[in-house]
Amino acid sequence: HFRTDLQNGLTSRAAAEILERDGPNELEKPPKPTLLMLFIMQLTGFVIVLLIVAAVASLLVNGTGPNREDALSYTTGVAIF
Repeated sequence: HFRTDLQNGLTSRAAAEILERDGPNELEKPPKPTLLMLFIMQLTGFVIVLLIVAAVASLLVNGTGPNREDALSYTTGVAIF
């Protein structure tokens, strides 16, 4: 395919042509995630999502219950956050 010599390999001219045509033999580095993306990725972990759901559920239950006027009834939901 490259018409190479098994003993000598590619000629300098052929190697230069292939390098010009195909570029260097390197993998592209993926871009580094931004700080915002790292923060969002941390928030989407299973345990974190579970804690957020538990906090929202606690606030909803306390907000619709008989003690909804008592500010201390919301402490569990706020503490989970």
